[in-house]
Amino acid sequence: MNGTLGVIRDLGILVTAALCAALIATYTERTYTLEPSYDTLATATSTIAYDETSSPSLPTDPESEITPPKPTQEAVRQDPPSAAPRAPDTPRPQPAENAPKVEELGITLDDAISSINSLAQGQSSAAQSVNDRVRGALVNVLCSTANGTKSVTGSGVIIDPRGVILTNAHVAQFYLLRDYPTPNSVSCVIRTGSPAYPRYRAELMYLPPAWIHDNAQKIDDERPTGTGERDYALLRITGGVSASVELPAQFPFLLIARFEPRIGEDVLQAGYAAGFLGGITLLSDLYAASAWTKVRDVYTFNANTIDLVSLGGSIVAQGGSSGGPVTNKDGILMGVIVTNVGTGDTESRNLNAITTAYIIRDFESGRGKSLEAVLSTENLADEVTIFNQVYFPAMSAALKAELER
Repeated sequence: MNGTLGVIRDLGILVTAALCAALIATYTERTYTLEPSYDTLATATSTIAYDETSSPSLPTDPESEITPPKPTQEAVRQDPPSAAPRAPDTPRPQPAENAPKVEELGITLDDAISSINSLAQGQSSAAQSVNDRVRGALVNVLCSTANGTKSVTGSGVIIDPRGVILTNAHVAQFYLLRDYPTPNSVSCVIRTGSPAYPRYRAELMYLPPAWIHDNAQKIDDERPTGTGERDYALLRITGGVSASVELPAQFPFLLIARFEPRIGEDVLQAGYAAGFLGGITLLSDLYAASAWTKVRDVYTFNANTIDLVSLGGSIVAQGGSSGGPVTNKDGILMGVIVTNVGTGDTESRNLNAITTAYIIRDFESGRGKSLEAVLSTENLADEVTIFNQVYFPAMSAALKAELER
């Protein structure tokens, strides 16, 4: 009996390996157009995980024009850890004498294959569940001038049930120009769903002053470039776009990872890819996109840490995906899309994302307070007040000065 069970087990292992390989290949290349489900992870007690463009004339996303050949201006290659030693081979079981017939085991080959198929379907269902949850926390950030001559569209992800959005600094910087050249000259709206629909208003909660210092001169560039260093910002949803839009008791959100991604790790990337849209189409037909891929390479800006990851090309590798989430297979936020390298079809491009581990480190260094402490603040409006008093005026003035040159 042991010999026959061994043979069936070996067959099951081979079939399982083949099915899983096909399953992974399918989900690596698949994109989704399903409406998001609003799974809010209500049982979570912390948002940080400790364990492993509407203008007819110019609809643009700054991310789509950030095109360094590789983040070599200030980022350097981070060599991956050495491979773990290979485990010793397990001897193949030898068939026992007088082994019983398959019929005597009470199972059939069809039963074994059916069990393997059930396992594969469970893995497929889990991947779809992660995709739905990530899309539920995904938002589109659309900023436009009052006269409609210029618009910028990007993505973001909600990281707190009270409506805190993590996005890119090169998207959120336009909140600093709300009153330039006259009051209320620039208006930003948060859109959700697929297609994206205007839902909420938000205010700037934090943007690294060092990013403005290094990049203010690019505010009016048609195709700004950068490495992604310090390219993150926080927004806080303050209300609906109209009186008829009520804020939910709790926003769908993603947990944030402190741990760093690994080369070869399966990740899901998502964003409101708008690279092939323009004018009115951007307003009415902007759909969320997501795709499974793998971490191809890792980089550091100036230390022995993984600060930026290379993800390769996919349907998400378009303008408009800036600020979009990159999660692991469990739906935990591992990074935020910052740069899109290359031109041509999306598969030949390369998306880069800064890691949440890097954002957590840099936030505490620049703000003097941990991100976890900020998100644990009882009244988030207090954090906005501090930002408006301490940081906003100088950063806004820096951008205005560049525009008036």
